[in-house]
Amino acid sequence: MSYSFKKTGTFITITAVAFSILTLTPTFSQAKSTYKTASVEQFREVQPNKTVHIFSKPSANSKKYVKLPKNSGVVVTGQTKNGFSKIRYQFQYAYVKTSALKKVSAKTGTHYARDISKKYRYDVPMNAGSIYARTFTASFLKTYKPSPAVTNFWFYKSSPTQFGITEYDTSKGLYTGDIEDGYLSLSIKYPIKKNLIWSGELGQKTKITQTKATVKTKAGTFKNVVVTQNGKMTYYYAPNKGLIQTKDRGKTFIQLTK
Repeated sequence: MSYSFKKTGTFITITAVAFSILTLTPTFSQAKSTYKTASVEQFREVQPNKTVHIFSKPSANSKKYVKLPKNSGVVVTGQTKNGFSKIRYQFQYAYVKTSALKKVSAKTGTHYARDISKKYRYDVPMNAGSIYARTFTASFLKTYKPSPAVTNFWFYKSSPTQFGITEYDTSKGLYTGDIEDGYLSLSIKYPIKKNLIWSGELGQKTKITQTKATVKTKAGTFKNVVVTQNGKMTYYYAPNKGLIQTKDRGKTFIQLTK
């Protein structure tokens, strides 16, 4: 999988991201009572065993933008009278048949998404020596003023570029997605179990390889970390903190710094 930057509209995006909560505490294992993840009110899962397309207009005869992979989801912003849901697609709107979608319930208990009331800082070792900043900050925004189609997302402020990611922690699993893609993929499937396998990002096989790992990053030590493998990528999720680190072929791609 390539990690070169790509430009569309006003964002620069990358194909994998590592996130978690910014804190000065050296060891992480317990949830805070105030921990809050993004609302799943607008999020919809794609119905299993159905062929689902994103259309340019609320008509099956309109242009097809993309076929949604298994275990994906979209952000719904409205409904039409002829059975289509208006969704956020990249930096604009598009449509999906409402019958192909289903509502979800939020995850309770231990979360693997970030706390939307916090801000974070991350390190991108691959940017060392390039024109792109090696560190960047992230904060949750309810709206993106240049494009009203983009709502409830994590804004990553980095010099000289900026980009965004969405995530929803549902009872089925944690969904994450790049704003440029226009849809989200199942990054962790619940209930968590070692050696559990499903179709994840890019339709590739994803597997939980560890459930109680102890992982050290520049931010400190994280306990009971869930580790997943998707292709050549390895992801590290701390309970009630989120994705703290990502590795590509064993080398750190992005990690929480402090």
